[in-house]
Amino acid sequence: MSRNEPKPALVFLCQRIPYPPNKGDRIATFNFLAHLSGRYRVFLGTFFDGPGDDGGIPYVRKMVEELHIGAIRKPWAFLRALPGWLAGEPISFALFRSRALGRWLDEVAARERPVAIVAYSSNVAGYAIDRFRGYEGAALPRILMFGDVDSEKFAAYAESAKGVKKAIYSLEARRVRREESRLARQATVTTFVTGEEAALFRAVHGAGCGNVEVLPNGVDANLFDPARYPDAPFPAGGPVFVFTGAMDYLPNIEAVEWFARNVFPGLTAVLPGARFMIVGTRPTREVAALGAQDGIVVTGRVESTAAYLAHASAAVVPLLIARGIQNKVLEAMAARCPVVLTKAALTGIGAEDGTHVVCAETPAEWIAACAGLARDRARARRIGDAARALMLRDHAWESQFARLDAMLESSIAGRRA
Repeated sequence: MSRNEPKPALVFLCQRIPYPPNKGDRIATFNFLAHLSGRYRVFLGTFFDGPGDDGGIPYVRKMVEELHIGAIRKPWAFLRALPGWLAGEPISFALFRSRALGRWLDEVAARERPVAIVAYSSNVAGYAIDRFRGYEGAALPRILMFGDVDSEKFAAYAESAKGVKKAIYSLEARRVRREESRLARQATVTTFVTGEEAALFRAVHGAGCGNVEVLPNGVDANLFDPARYPDAPFPAGGPVFVFTGAMDYLPNIEAVEWFARNVFPGLTAVLPGARFMIVGTRPTREVAALGAQDGIVVTGRVESTAAYLAHASAAVVPLLIARGIQNKVLEAMAARCPVVLTKAALTGIGAEDGTHVVCAETPAEWIAACAGLARDRARARRIGDAARALMLRDHAWESQFARLDAMLESSIAGRRA
């Protein structure tokens, strides 16, 4: 494309407005959107689903050519989604059905003739596949970023649930699995954040799963450079162990509850004055209640999780259910903060236990790992230094942008051939 040519149009779809980039999917969509906006005129279709989300609208509007936002207002959104669920649609998909978004996409298709559609998350991917059927739309490249195998996430929820919840999660897993297969078969490319997730998808869906590739998440190593945060955001005192993440997300809730119940009491017994800080947006009632336990602090939304990581003794990631690459692990490693985590939370990162991170599974292993890092600060620094070096080498966003560019360019060139 010459300098005088207008940039081509591209449609980008995602399940949540990608600002502020303070949780897993928003971090990815914000960075991919910012990159694509430099190469295309981006038409963004998205949703906001809670108080404060609309505050990001002015910022995002400046990034894109045109913006359409739908609202998911709970609990009314579940009532609106009920007919779709009764008709056999996954509830996690039905929540994102919007006639207004569909009409807007039809208008954009007719007016702008986009060269490609990118959809982040399986529950909005249907818009990319089921619309754009007019003009030369049959050959329009459709890049679906599934990230994780969502059907297996719901299956994992079902395994640990009981009663009605177990039945609902099992049904959702089956329905999402069916939709994943249908969408991927019609996509140009379907991407996952790790090779393990891509292999799992192929194993679950077989030879008819379409073209599956790996597109990892990245990390902003500059934002998480600990040198940017000279002042600790918490009072001086005993060692601090930090968990970061959206605290209305089930795996995060289970993780902090497990740590508070099974690890922290034993940790304070061997490490008096230790503190456990749960840092993240929208803590549920169950999470907020953990703050009543001596030594546990539930912060809610903070200005910078990076500042907490820069001054913590260690980041703890005791995820029992973990799919794909964990942004919270990438960020802690980029912040040169030693990380103690389950092996499940290490997937797709390429880090070595004992060199870049410390793995633990049982409560006794967790207590030993956390106490060991707090007491041996030289070892903690070596692990933190190795972790940040790995992030700079293998997980910078620029390398992920190059992968996405290659997918789009080859798909668009193939369509024109």
